[in-house]
Amino acid sequence: MKYLILDVDTGIDDALAIAMVCGKEDTEIIGITTAFGNTYLDYATRNTLDVLYQLGHDCTDVYPGANCPWGSDDWPVSDHLKVIHGNNGVGNVEFSHNPKKARETKAWDFMVRASLRYREKLTIVCLGPLTNLANAIKADREAMAQCGKIAIMGGALTVRGNITPFAEANIYNDPKAAGYVFGSGLQLTVIGLDVTLKTIIMGEDIAFLKEMNTERSRCFHDMAYYYYANETGVIGGAMHDPLAVEAALNPDIITEWHDIKLTVEQQGEARGRLMTTADLLLETDRNVHYALDVDSRKFMKLFTGYLANAMK
Repeated sequence: MKYLILDVDTGIDDALAIAMVCGKEDTEIIGITTAFGNTYLDYATRNTLDVLYQLGHDCTDVYPGANCPWGSDDWPVSDHLKVIHGNNGVGNVEFSHNPKKARETKAWDFMVRASLRYREKLTIVCLGPLTNLANAIKADREAMAQCGKIAIMGGALTVRGNITPFAEANIYNDPKAAGYVFGSGLQLTVIGLDVTLKTIIMGEDIAFLKEMNTERSRCFHDMAYYYYANETGVIGGAMHDPLAVEAALNPDIITEWHDIKLTVEQQGEARGRLMTTADLLLETDRNVHYALDVDSRKFMKLFTGYLANAMK
């Protein structure tokens, strides 16, 4: 059995990642932590609770975390994010309300406790800004070093960013926290836009959800359809977060990995860019296992299979 913490800012692709894991028979989500990002913290937390409830996994505990980046006391959700994820973060779909409340334990405290309990058996996959992870490392680095794997959906090395020409959104949304994580000395597995943009969900990929015609499948179909074709037209939806989870649990889905030492640009127009230098390239202590290519057809087949299992 694989033990997993998902750190999310739910988010359509976060919701699809949660559903995908619920369709895996060899993986147990021991808890989900939430943060600002695709939407406000309160929305991300409520969306996560409701998605779990709709999936019949309301026994999974949810731990709220950061509501804004390091060095700030606010987080405004942009109009751009509302177009991508809808006003409520999940494509304006109304999921059944989960009567269960989030836990009072902070997200980062839960990460630390879980790392000490599960150690090398635990995988943490961060699907939003790295604020919760940074807080956990800051609170107890040695405990976090016990975690078997820390995987991050973020970054863009060989492709253009999706929030600026230089930066991917999760890193850009809290570059200070991301810089702290990448400078912590912990080993990181990073799945960025280089591969997630090669896994695009289209109408034919989600048609089976509509055909199943259950309340659960209809909710997920409508949400995924909004991601694939919203009011801006047919755009296709990159499976950023589902691929990051699959790559963390099943590294063979990535056909090319590259070990490198990376830092995070903190200022200027390149703020949030993952970068290296000539000196860092010469260092043997490389902190990042970075995904550069993916078997996209295999992944989409696995993803839709897991999603179908979760709908049963």
